[in-house]
Amino acid sequence: MINERTIATARVAEAGIGGQRPLREGIVLPVTRHIFVDRQSLPDARVYVALHQARNLPATVPDYQTPHAHNTDEFYYFIGNNPDLSGLEGQIKFEGKTHRITSPAAVYIPAGTVHEYKVTRGEGSVVVLFRRLDYVHIPREPDLEKGEREAEKFSKYILGSEIRPTSELKYHYDTAPGDRHVLVDSQKMPQADFYTIVRNACNVQATQPNYVDKHRHNCDTYHLFIGNDPDLTGLIAEVLIDDQKSIVGSPAAVYVPEGIPHYYRLIGGSGKFFNIVPKGSYNESLI
Repeated sequence: MINERTIATARVAEAGIGGQRPLREGIVLPVTRHIFVDRQSLPDARVYVALHQARNLPATVPDYQTPHAHNTDEFYYFIGNNPDLSGLEGQIKFEGKTHRITSPAAVYIPAGTVHEYKVTRGEGSVVVLFRRLDYVHIPREPDLEKGEREAEKFSKYILGSEIRPTSELKYHYDTAPGDRHVLVDSQKMPQADFYTIVRNACNVQATQPNYVDKHRHNCDTYHLFIGNDPDLTGLIAEVLIDDQKSIVGSPAAVYVPEGIPHYYRLIGGSGKFFNIVPKGSYNESLI
């Protein structure tokens, strides 16, 4: 059960397939979509997660989305390919008003907010997450006056990352490899009621000491493993879920159901690790 229902290898998806995507007619997407969490890969999960990989972008990237809203909150996580996660730029239009994005950064999009986004320059990844698996795209024209009038409010939905010590979390230690970038939590965006970090680790060795004790949450949690190789391979982890240990190679997602004891440890390679908890405070989600 554990391997089949909780661990999934990411797959490359055809650009326009699934969910009536809000794409402009005849557009060729400049990004490659990798599906990490959906009904096909992890049917018991409650969120949707994809990754848009940006490489060899044209000098001018055309708009490729149409204005739309959703029935649930959405998050974008911009992660560049440089060691400090810089190197990727993009934009999002909230109600027709353009706002610039520079990685590493998170974008919070509340349900019902009209938006469209694109990458514009550099190389890296945009992780796209919907709070609910039953999300839908709602075509909707922007309210241009609202976009101008509430531009300051919308600009606050774009959050820069903060490097914080791993030990601020219970059951976690600063022997962890790489830097822990906090993208969203209750300190940065209370109204989002969501927690996401990305850890950037390079040349991890098999001798890497443990840095997470076994623990449980009062909600489902999700781990993403994204390698630095062009096909997102290159990162290896050891994952324990309910006393069953597995070796996981990127690109992969791990779904941990509420109340199930678990831990993870990076044991080889280079890449990014995402920890996603649908609660604003990680520590308050712990049992």
